[in-house]
Amino acid sequence: MQGQRKANRLYLGVPAVLTLPHQQMRCVLGDISAIGAHLKVDGSVAKGATVRLDFHELHLFGTVVWVRGNECGVRFYTPVDPEDMQGMLWITQNRDAYEKLTRNAHASEWSQGIWE
Repeated sequence: MQGQRKANRLYLGVPAVLTLPHQQMRCVLGDISAIGAHLKVDGSVAKGATVRLDFHELHLFGTVVWVRGNECGVRFYTPVDPEDMQGMLWITQNRDAYEKLTRNAHASEWSQGIWE
């Protein structure tokens, strides 16, 4: 599989949400490139399904191109903006700062009554 990749990937391992036409499920964004992502999902998805991957302010539409157990690969309809990829690179290089930011954001959302 490594030889089939057409874009560099960033390994994130961060929580995200995968939205299908009639359901949402939590997932872990294992890795991402400008053209696709590898996810671990809390549920099942079908190859060929249309999905939206939500991660912070990003909403990436695509198609599930492979499924193995609770893991899947999504190919995006349009490439991720280079600026957004830079932001994800920052996450990989500053893991402790990223985790602190997300903890603070969750606490703020919870205090405002908008967190799950």
